[in-house]
Amino acid sequence: MQNGKDKPPSYLRYGKLVILVGLALILALIVSIKNPFFVAEYQLGDIARENLRAPMDFSVPGTDVTVKKGEVIVREGERINADHLARIAVYNTLERREVFAVTKFAAVFILLFLLIAILYEYSEKNIKKFYLSRKDLVFCSVFTVFCVALVKSFYLIFESYAQSRLEDLFYIIPVFVFAMVVRIVLFSEIAIIFSLVYSAALAFSFDNSLRIFLYTFAGSILGAYFSGKCENRNTILRAGIFTAFLMCLFMLAGDAFTGRSSGSVPLRMAFVIVNGIAGSFIVLGLLPVIESLFDYTTDIKLLELANLEHPLLGDMMLNAPGTYHHSIVVGNLSKAAAEAIGAHPLLTRVAAYYHDIGKLKMPHYYIENRTGSEDAHAGITPNMSALIIMSHVKEGVELAKEYRLGRRLTGIIQEHHGTSLTSFFYTKAKGKEDPLLHVIEEKDFRYPGPRPQTKEAGIIMLADAVEAASRVLEDPTPKRIENHVQRIIEGIFLDGQLDECELTLKDLHAIQKSFIAILIGIFHHRIEYPERKQNGGSDKKLPKTDEAQPKGDRQDNRGITGLFKASK
Repeated sequence: MQNGKDKPPSYLRYGKLVILVGLALILALIVSIKNPFFVAEYQLGDIARENLRAPMDFSVPGTDVTVKKGEVIVREGERINADHLARIAVYNTLERREVFAVTKFAAVFILLFLLIAILYEYSEKNIKKFYLSRKDLVFCSVFTVFCVALVKSFYLIFESYAQSRLEDLFYIIPVFVFAMVVRIVLFSEIAIIFSLVYSAALAFSFDNSLRIFLYTFAGSILGAYFSGKCENRNTILRAGIFTAFLMCLFMLAGDAFTGRSSGSVPLRMAFVIVNGIAGSFIVLGLLPVIESLFDYTTDIKLLELANLEHPLLGDMMLNAPGTYHHSIVVGNLSKAAAEAIGAHPLLTRVAAYYHDIGKLKMPHYYIENRTGSEDAHAGITPNMSALIIMSHVKEGVELAKEYRLGRRLTGIIQEHHGTSLTSFFYTKAKGKEDPLLHVIEEKDFRYPGPRPQTKEAGIIMLADAVEAASRVLEDPTPKRIENHVQRIIEGIFLDGQLDECELTLKDLHAIQKSFIAILIGIFHHRIEYPERKQNGGSDKKLPKTDEAQPKGDRQDNRGITGLFKASK
């Protein structure tokens, strides 16, 4: 185990290796394609933009010069003279063009594969959040190929029809889109690593330009940074605008460093700003397609799912109103806790709304939805009752898949009870069955798991348990609420349910404080308006004060709480 991550099975590693080789191969193919309609447009005194090689033997009219196949006609960076113009004129008339550079393909493939393999292996072993499932790797590879092919297409079009402005027109190509999309869909670490590969592929496409590499990579980092906390669609638009303005400064600094001055700088800056704004709208258009094709749940999708008019939530409100109210309160508790420890508040709140959707299948078996005095569990055994209660996790996962809630929400629904014990029915079964005739095993009364794997899933497990237990809390004074929350969190912690998520003792202390604050607000005492005597005399009752607390409220519940406080 390295850096908290188990080594994946060998067959998964080989599968990922095949994907990485395929990525390098396809990128090398795209990079090595040349424009069959390319015409070199130069005037006397211009600087050559790239090396021009003779595709076949030819002679220069009016001279004794013979140019052999493969010979360099003009080198990149060389100033064009009359001799160059004569050779270029013949070069442009030749019908046979080199459409695919085999040597370049082999070299680019080797370089890109080495770059991809080194970055991937290093990141997987040393960067904590860099974990890619096979689906994630396929998405990143396909999207990298798509973006490189798109930029290459722009380049070939500009090369054919606007060669004199080729260097300026590069700045209107939306190169920032790649990193913004990957960051929104996955993580910033993944966006940066794949942006290196993306930037290198573009640099190879544009005649091995270091300037293109630096510009693309810097813009990708900025785009990923500004689109990190995507709370609404305006965030993406702001990310594009901020990235564009900073890249204008980057471009000016680069020109000053290299000593280049050009009258087209204002035009380039305008192109970059247009690029940033247009790129934001492209990102907004691509996200729904990616969510649908790859079954991802982005923050934009979470905002849509947070709408209480969603069919699942509407169905819950009508058919399981107690579960609906419980889920809303758990959402508020979870959001506050996520903000307190730096987790994902939006994901946590939305997942809390949907964590109990499995109860829609048999809502009357859950006590919060019981309307009368009749107990749905009265005529069945404790074992069957436990199976019915625990089945809501499986039913919830199936509903989440049916409504395409996405992998993250589905995972939290599956994990929010972990392997915890349905203690009420377990205790009832032990008291009812004769241990000599029937052995009651605890494992039969535990949820199948898995345990929470993320901070967000752990928070929802805690909030779910705290909210459910607080409903039966008598005389909920602040001190009783505090003791109640401490006891619930301590029990879940000691049961090992939080062992596989990343919640620390410091996190648990912060979560506890946030829960207490919310619950005190929910259970606060309202003023009891005094009754007046009919003759207008003095009040019969005075409002209660918090001074009359039972002694039990003043007890300090120790245990793991001391560890929480020590970890502050």
